[in-house]
Amino acid sequence: MLKSLVLLVCLGLGGSCCLAQEAVPYTPDEPGYHVGTLELARFCLQSNLISQGRALRAEVLKGSKDDTERQAAEKLAQDFDLAKPDVYTAKVWGDYLDRREALQARRAESAWQALGKAGARHALSHDPGHAEARKAYGHEFLEGVGWLEPKEAQRLRPFVASIKDAPKDNPRKATWLEPYVVVGEHFTLVSDLPWWRVLRYVRLLDRYYEVFFEIAGEFIPKRKSINLIWCCAKADDFIALSKIVEFPMTAEHEGAYLRWHGYSIINAQRADEVGKLNKAKDNLARTLFHECTHRLAEIGICGRTTAMEAWGNYMEAHGWIVEAIAVIFENLDIKDKGYTLASLEAQRTHCLGRMKRAGTAPQLATLFKQNTSEFGASQPYAVADKYAVAGSIAWYCLFAKKDSYRAAFFGLLIDQYRSDSSARTFEQRFGQSLEDFENGWKAYALGK
Repeated sequence: MLKSLVLLVCLGLGGSCCLAQEAVPYTPDEPGYHVGTLELARFCLQSNLISQGRALRAEVLKGSKDDTERQAAEKLAQDFDLAKPDVYTAKVWGDYLDRREALQARRAESAWQALGKAGARHALSHDPGHAEARKAYGHEFLEGVGWLEPKEAQRLRPFVASIKDAPKDNPRKATWLEPYVVVGEHFTLVSDLPWWRVLRYVRLLDRYYEVFFEIAGEFIPKRKSINLIWCCAKADDFIALSKIVEFPMTAEHEGAYLRWHGYSIINAQRADEVGKLNKAKDNLARTLFHECTHRLAEIGICGRTTAMEAWGNYMEAHGWIVEAIAVIFENLDIKDKGYTLASLEAQRTHCLGRMKRAGTAPQLATLFKQNTSEFGASQPYAVADKYAVAGSIAWYCLFAKKDSYRAAFFGLLIDQYRSDSSARTFEQRFGQSLEDFENGWKAYALGK
């Protein structure tokens, strides 16, 4: 029934359109292919996105066989100081993503125009939202959800509703076979929770979106995209769904953001159980805020990527920071007017309190070496302790010492997603040794 979810890999725009644009080379071995990459590199260097410009220049030098292109790439080292530090802002990074995605869309359209249906794979390797290529594979676009196999699109289409037009009450009782599909301003929730809860969480998420960018919007740009959540009311349906999307989980898991698919899957039953144990106000909201932070950070930093490209940073050091930014938003309390975000969530402060009483804490040098997968495993420290420490460091950088470390934190976050977190030392980024930083953080978080 739900096997087509595996094919739901494009959650960007409904489709790309390159009207009356000049054809461009669409394979790296074609003459002129790297001209577009050179233009991107020059833009980045002019905009003080030095690391990205340097990486694009290296891509041309490695991949181009054209002497003119290679000479132009070499000349960039004469025209710009490639050793300068980056100056990340949401404006210039968003401009870079716009230019990159426009180039990729042109390459995709050129492949489609040259090869027709035979070029569908080429087109989607450049632009996962290329509408005609998607249709060539038989996919249908469902508003607010993305590209699906026809049977799946037809199954869900009758249940799609806009939050703007959603009635207060809904006499239909949803099941996982026939769920509610509510499209909000920024997030879409597919769920068999009671109607009132679905409406509540879509509205909360739309307000959370604004809070996220209030805090992170100086560095992370807003991107036009579908932000999708599959939220199962029952653990059994969640387990089955996790297997279908090839990320098997158990009834003990609350959920995950699956970057290679571009959506989150949530186990509401487990989230509610944990909330009761911890006497939390709304633990499902906490889980949603955490996973949706992964989505907004990833789409804002990486833009539209293919499923294979989405694995890029999983083996990169500093995996902690990917979770750190998400932990920050877990304790967000959205009120009728305004919101509060005064501390880390109680589960995290409990772990930190236990560390304080025991007089021990994970060593930051060890944590910072771990990639995303290693950080998510209980070695050499318990995962709960790792997450608490990561969130505490993020809070320390973004709020307690924002004048000193806020820009450095977001710079490292962006570079981790770019798979370039090791190009600069910690001291080069934060202006002091890791040992001194760790001592300052421990004094703040653990009173040591």
